[in-house]
Amino acid sequence: EYSRGACPAAGSQGVPCAPQNLSALCNKYNRKRSSLSACIEACTPAFCCIHDAPPDLNQFAPNCRLDENCDQYNYCYIAWWKLHDTVGPALFLRVEQDDEFYDLDAEDIAADSSGSPLFTQVLLHHFDDMEQVIIDGTVGNGFNADRIFQDEAYWVYPETNKVVISEFN
Repeated sequence: EYSRGACPAAGSQGVPCAPQNLSALCNKYNRKRSSLSACIEACTPAFCCIHDAPPDLNQFAPNCRLDENCDQYNYCYIAWWKLHDTVGPALFLRVEQDDEFYDLDAEDIAADSSGSPLFTQVLLHHFDDMEQVIIDGTVGNGFNADRIFQDEAYWVYPETNKVVISEFN
């Protein structure tokens, strides 16, 4: 069992106590009680535990990884992994899989992603400076995510330069 953290209270950064049945909900081999959709729903309050986006520069997806209750959500790794399984940029999630546990279709994610606090964090936690992302993605009075996620300039890491995909084949 993982640390109970501050439970029964929320942690110092607002992460609530994990559901008692979280390990069952996120165990893909528990055919009676688990599913990806149930796991994601139960794990959503703790997505901020798994990344390092700075709270002072990324107001849309600040991390909370030092919260005492984060340890309780370690069973969520299967959901976080699947929400980062992409073909290309982060907009192209591959949630469909030939397995009973993976009960979501790509259409389910697309329908839920607009305005969803979870999917806002899933897409935007990659960025340290949200002010620049907003400037670069704004077109007129709206935000166009393609200007960010399909712009190769955003695939450059300052320390290592451009990532060349062919190097990994």
